[in-house]
Amino acid sequence: MVTPAHAQVSIALSWTSINAPPTGFVTNTVVITNTDPVNPHTIQLALVGTDYWGWESFAPNPVVVPPLASVASTLTIPILSPDSYCPGESSHGPFAWQLTVQGSEGGIVLAQASLVIYLMPVTIPLTVDIESTKSSYIVGETVTLKMDTNMIGAEYFLKVRKPDGTVWASAHAFLPATFTKKAAEPLGTYTAELMAYYCGVAQDTASFSVTPDTYSVTISLYGLPTDVTTALYVDSNKVADMKGGDVKDLSYPIGTSHTFQVDQYVTGAEGYRYYCASNSWTAGTTGSNVFKYEKQVRLEVSTDPAGITEVSGAGWFAVGASASISAVPTELQGTEGTKYAFSTWTVDGTPRAGNGFVVVMDAPHKVVAKYDTMFLLTVRSDVGNPAGAGYYASGSTATFSVTSPVGIGVQQVFVEWKGDFTGKEPKGSITMDGPKTVTAVWTTSYTQLYVIAGAIAVVAVAAAFLLWRRRAGPSAIKPPPPPPPPSEAPASVEEAPPPPPENETVPKREVSISLRCTNCGHELKVGETFCPECGQKQID
Repeated sequence: MVTPAHAQVSIALSWTSINAPPTGFVTNTVVITNTDPVNPHTIQLALVGTDYWGWESFAPNPVVVPPLASVASTLTIPILSPDSYCPGESSHGPFAWQLTVQGSEGGIVLAQASLVIYLMPVTIPLTVDIESTKSSYIVGETVTLKMDTNMIGAEYFLKVRKPDGTVWASAHAFLPATFTKKAAEPLGTYTAELMAYYCGVAQDTASFSVTPDTYSVTISLYGLPTDVTTALYVDSNKVADMKGGDVKDLSYPIGTSHTFQVDQYVTGAEGYRYYCASNSWTAGTTGSNVFKYEKQVRLEVSTDPAGITEVSGAGWFAVGASASISAVPTELQGTEGTKYAFSTWTVDGTPRAGNGFVVVMDAPHKVVAKYDTMFLLTVRSDVGNPAGAGYYASGSTATFSVTSPVGIGVQQVFVEWKGDFTGKEPKGSITMDGPKTVTAVWTTSYTQLYVIAGAIAVVAVAAAFLLWRRRAGPSAIKPPPPPPPPSEAPASVEEAPPPPPENETVPKREVSISLRCTNCGHELKVGETFCPECGQKQID
């Protein structure tokens, strides 16, 4: 004979009655015993009772019980007081809550056990709390409201109002709970109102804002004049031109990031520019940035003539800064036959003493190292003591010369100048508008040699004649008679002069020597200084 299954399964509880406040949880251990020596049983557990809504839990459930064995399951019961237990503002307990644990298999109850929960009077006031997970939600984001209480199971009513006070959403259930809904327009501040009931009444509020799904960026400039323009770039793409005083408002989708940039250097009036040290800014949320520009002035440093040497100090400077001008060489060698001599510095055209100084950059300045250009005059001549060679300032007049004739007897006589100057005078002048070269042309002259030879011959003849007379003595020539006294002189007949006294020397006759031009050989008269044929001055 087979023993009925219900006689082989039993249920035992760790307690059959308990006192509990109307909040929280209570637990009980349910032990299922199978006395069947052959068959295992699978038992489905359940908790039943008057005014009970079935929020209990068994772990595990169902329970598989082997033959001749016992298996335990943990029963957890939330203490949720029905409204009939709390009809007013306060509790009137204690109240007995009659419950039964049933074990079924195949829909047939095989075993059961009873328990009693005594609900104690409420001694703690009901409190509730509602809060938003974020203070602000972007349109499209999910608004999340968390609601909690000190009395689990309290019934709540929720209303969420728009910025204008109308209802945006509502909900009704039991605490604790969570409310969610996607944010949408209108933008502004929303208010959540929570009211709960559980042997009393409690309420709480929370607020949050709904913002656009884009963020705003404001860009402005400082230090840039209103007539000077810079470009505004977003992510390296030009989006606008901005002048001093302009403000740009831009908007971008939430969750994106962008880099904003302006020109680092902006050209202004001549000699002025504007420098932005920090010309890039990145933003991913609503914000503003001011790009600050600093005025700079230009220092130009050069030479006159241009490019003849390196000069330092040029550049851009903040207004009021000091710039150092380095000294330059006092003399520079240029191309062949040209050199430069330092004259002075000028600042904006005004001479400045010294060679190296400091300029205060209160405005744009032009600094120039002035050099005098010098050109070389080369005087070429093998003879004649050439004079005048050397360097002369550009545009000046250089005088040069040679001495002519040169030598005794056989002479070198100047003929003319060739090269950058032509002329037949031994002395000349030339304008030094560049390197110049003049060359003296000479010719060989024997005129003086001839003159000297002729003079020597005449002197030799005269000397021979005198020597002959001395050798001939007084008898060789009869002396003239002495002149008569003046009173006895003949009236009409010229008498011969008296002879010289005895031993008196006869006076020499003046001998005329023939002279010739030292240049062309033309015969000259005694005393002529210039040749009437060629016009050349005669050399003594």
